[in-house]
Amino acid sequence: MRWISAPLLAIEGLTMRFGGLVAVDNLDFTVGRGDITALIGPNGAGKTTVFNCVTGFYRCCGGRMALARTGCAAKDDVRALTHTGRRSASMASGEIFLLERMADFEIAKYAGVARTFQNIRLFQGMTLIENLIIAQHNSLIGAGLSFSGLTGFGGYRAREKAALESARYWLDRIGLLDRADDPAGALPYGAQRRVEIARAMCAQPVLLCLDEPAAGLNPHESHELNALLLSLRDEHETSILLIEHDMSVVMEISDHVVVLDYGVKIADGRADEIRHDPNVIKAYLGVDDAAEIGAPKGDRISA
Repeated sequence: MRWISAPLLAIEGLTMRFGGLVAVDNLDFTVGRGDITALIGPNGAGKTTVFNCVTGFYRCCGGRMALARTGCAAKDDVRALTHTGRRSASMASGEIFLLERMADFEIAKYAGVARTFQNIRLFQGMTLIENLIIAQHNSLIGAGLSFSGLTGFGGYRAREKAALESARYWLDRIGLLDRADDPAGALPYGAQRRVEIARAMCAQPVLLCLDEPAAGLNPHESHELNALLLSLRDEHETSILLIEHDMSVVMEISDHVVVLDYGVKIADGRADEIRHDPNVIKAYLGVDDAAEIGAPKGDRISA
C-alpha cells in the first residue's frame, strides 16, 4: 500500500469554507507514488473542491497539502518544512512542496501537478498539435524571450523541436497522430477527452489530476480510457488522482479509493474493500443496502 509507505501527496486537515458552508471538513488522505487514487462520493461531497485546493484554484481555509516531487512526503520532513515558513525545500525524504503556500501556476510549474476539468477546455479552433505544444509553454517562454529565441537559434530552436516531438509522441500514444493538423473542435467527444489527457501529460507531471475523465463516454471509450490510464501509471510512472462517478472505471483501475460525503471522509482503502463498505453503500444509495458498489447489475452509479 504505497499511499502509506511512499506518499507522493499528503493532505492533513484540509478545510474549505464558502461563507457558512463547509465544503471540505478536516480532510486527511494520501496519494501513493505510482498509484491511481480515486476520490469518489455523491454529488456535493466536496470532490472538485479538493481538486481546486490541490491545484491552487482555491486557497484553502486550513490544513496542509505536501507534495514530494521526488522521494516521498515523510511526516517528519513535512512538519519541519512547515515550521520554516518556506514553500519548498530538499529534505532527507525528497523535494517537498507545500501546495497551500503556492499559486496555481507555481503548483503546475514547480511542483509538477497537471489537471483536466469536468468540462472540456481544449482550444477548439486550434489544431491538436498546437494544443499540445501550448501545454509546454513554460519551457518555451523563457527561451523565446532570450536573444537566441528572438533570432531563432540556439536553445530555443532545440526546445521548440523537443516540444513538437513530445506533442507528436502523445498524439501517437492516444491514436490521433493522423489528425494532428485537424482542429480540436472537429473531434468526437471521447477523442477530445483523450487529447485533454495527452495535453496534460506534455507538461511531464508527477501528479495528474483528472476530474471525471469518463463523463459522457460510451462503454468502448471507457475501456480505452482505462487502458490509457493504466499505461500512464505503469509505463510512465505517473501518479494519478481522479474524480469519477463511473464505478466500473473506479473499481477496475484504482489502487486506492477515498470516499467523501458532505466534505467528510467516510472510507479509505483498496477498491475491493470500498465496494463492500456499508457506509459507502449508504452514502450512494441512501439506504443500508446489501448491494455492492460497482456490481455488474449496477456498474454505473451516477451520484
